[in-house]
Amino acid sequence: MALTSINVTVREGDSFEELFINIEKPWGTPYDYSSSVLVADIRRFFNAATNAAVDSFGINELDPAQGKVQLKLSSRQTEALGRNVQLGYNERGVEQTGLSAGTDITDEPQGKFLWDLREYYTETQATISLIEAGSTFQSTGGAQQRVKITTTAPHGLTEKDQILITGTGNAAFDGVDFYANELAILSRTQFELVPSSNGTPAFTTGASSGTISLYKEDTLAIGTLEVIPRISRDSVSLS
Repeated sequence: MALTSINVTVREGDSFEELFINIEKPWGTPYDYSSSVLVADIRRFFNAATNAAVDSFGINELDPAQGKVQLKLSSRQTEALGRNVQLGYNERGVEQTGLSAGTDITDEPQGKFLWDLREYYTETQATISLIEAGSTFQSTGGAQQRVKITTTAPHGLTEKDQILITGTGNAAFDGVDFYANELAILSRTQFELVPSSNGTPAFTTGASSGTISLYKEDTLAIGTLEVIPRISRDSVSLS
């Protein structure tokens, strides 16, 4: 897929509902994201303190099977996102005076943001032949055993992979989100779920079938977002 870069400029206090995107993967073929989750985050250009998004586009999934999506910003969002003072004044040919003249136009928090549209989805990774009790670990409840999984063929997983288990017929595993658990790789066909700090998951019951899917992420579009202030070209005299 060719990555699309879309640069957006909007006035403070305006709603922005005109960003319609047709996703194609491969190029020229409508992409079906019906089974995926889409997120469009907005971030500062240089935010050393945190990588957290400062806001997100609202997403209207117009036709997931045909890859059609609309990204929306409310007037409340654009009012809160900041203002690119340099762009606002220069664009209108208005001289900066008063408080605006004292604004540092190189200050990163003003007005210009990065945004990206990402897709989160799963892909089938391996077939399960056995789920059983694994190695012993200590938790607040005492000694417990890890969940040990054997696959019918090499699983191809690494310790940092994030997985979803389905089709075991056991509610303890099916559809449970093991996104936060690391994996302990024992062999090409065996691994264990590493319990979190509260001892989850611990082995309670086994299974002899099922599917392991791998969580994946893909960036579909990137761009910039600038919010410019509302400045009239006409001078106003207040008395």
